[in-house]
Amino acid sequence: MMNKSRVDPDPTTDRYAAPVDALVGSGAWRWLLGGGLVLTLLYVVIPYGHLASAIYVVTTALAAFAVLVAVRRRRRLFCPPAWLLIAGALGLAAGGHVVWFWLDLRGLEPFPSLADAFYLAVYPLFMAALWKLGHRSGRDRGDGALSDALIVGVAAAVPGWALLIAPYLQDPDLTLAQLLVSTAYPVADLILLPLILRLIFLHRARATAHLFLLVGMLAYLAADMLYAHGNSAGWYGPGGITDGLWLVAYVLIVAAVWHPSASIEPRSHVPIAELSIQRLVVLGAAAMLAPAVILMTAGVDVEVVRVAAIGSILLFLLVIHRMAGLMHETQRQADELKRLSRTDPLTGAANRRHFDDELEREMSRALRSGSPLSLAFMDLDYFKRFNDTYGHATGDAMLEEMVGVWRSVLRQSDLLARIGGEEFVVVLPDTGMDEARQVVERMRKRTPRGQTCSAGIAKFRPSDTAEAFVARADLAMYAAKRGGRDRVVLADEDGEPAKQLPGRSRYH
Repeated sequence: MMNKSRVDPDPTTDRYAAPVDALVGSGAWRWLLGGGLVLTLLYVVIPYGHLASAIYVVTTALAAFAVLVAVRRRRRLFCPPAWLLIAGALGLAAGGHVVWFWLDLRGLEPFPSLADAFYLAVYPLFMAALWKLGHRSGRDRGDGALSDALIVGVAAAVPGWALLIAPYLQDPDLTLAQLLVSTAYPVADLILLPLILRLIFLHRARATAHLFLLVGMLAYLAADMLYAHGNSAGWYGPGGITDGLWLVAYVLIVAAVWHPSASIEPRSHVPIAELSIQRLVVLGAAAMLAPAVILMTAGVDVEVVRVAAIGSILLFLLVIHRMAGLMHETQRQADELKRLSRTDPLTGAANRRHFDDELEREMSRALRSGSPLSLAFMDLDYFKRFNDTYGHATGDAMLEEMVGVWRSVLRQSDLLARIGGEEFVVVLPDTGMDEARQVVERMRKRTPRGQTCSAGIAKFRPSDTAEAFVARADLAMYAAKRGGRDRVVLADEDGEPAKQLPGRSRYH
């Protein structure tokens, strides 16, 4: 979505906006992404020390600055307030790194410290930004993205509690302040997770900028969880892959805001009725997290708990299988309803609505390409007499049989539509009058059960409206009726159609 407040930039900033937009168009995001990943790799491979810490601080500060520049100078950017919040969050992270670098230079390792205040302040800004991005899309009311994200988030809270929070609660050596700060990080992560998943469920358009942002946020979350688990288990050390994941997250966020597709409003192209199998798998896996944790942590003497956990997992699997079947049946019914809305229920030919849509489309294509387009109006002769003689059931069967026979004469690109009781039209793209007459003559001669039909053919003219085009074919067909029926008449391509005779119903 275009941000209207940024379409006409302020004159004082326009001289900066144009160069920034030029950088966006020239692929500056590739250089930012590549340079950031090089700095990340350099941080990971060199021995941890003051140089590595300095690289970390500089990379984070540059990421915050790059996002801020993009927000302030890019003319078109989807939801600038959300990106401004992200820039603020990265700035706070850089502030925390500066504080920690200063403490490290002095050989101090206090916990908690002022750096933790900066780090914890990052989460509310990230949360607000993710909420704004999802709210601007405004698609989760019918899509259920928020509900599904909460299901996964609540399910993830069980192993999160068991693996990330419970170890701190069971540590008697922690002070109250240390306990609160230590548990605050995983709690914030568990709140952040549903907001990230909500965007993932909402944004299925696969825009590169949105993909960078979501992968970056997931990398940030993964780094947090690895740090929390490693810190409690005693294996975490600074300067490794865990710290590198935070830098990867920052770099991906920068690439996202500088990518040209960051100006596009994320929209889902998947119909609401089509709940994806991937979404179902995610929800099913989330639903099994809690019983899985019970199963893995239950003692050998708690057999009832083990049986209950196994039973819960099996029930979830059965429910998922049932849901998959219901989804398949719902989709099948939706497809059938869509087909019925476009076809005549008796004969299977296209109905009036589908004919109107296709005729307009073919007329527009003929205008663009200059290719010929013909239309035939066909009407059965004395069909009322046939019904009175053999009955309406036989008449219906005859119409159904006739459509099958006529379709065998037509190409796949041709359209046969029923627009009245015994009235049919045929749209013949890329077909001139002579060829159209040959096709309609074959159809007329193959009309089953001894029935005959009259047909009129008109060739599309650039000045034609859909009504005028059909009317000329209709009048030609009426001329065939007056000429003795069971024949094909071509409309005059140069002259105007004759006036409609009294009592003849015109197609509208």
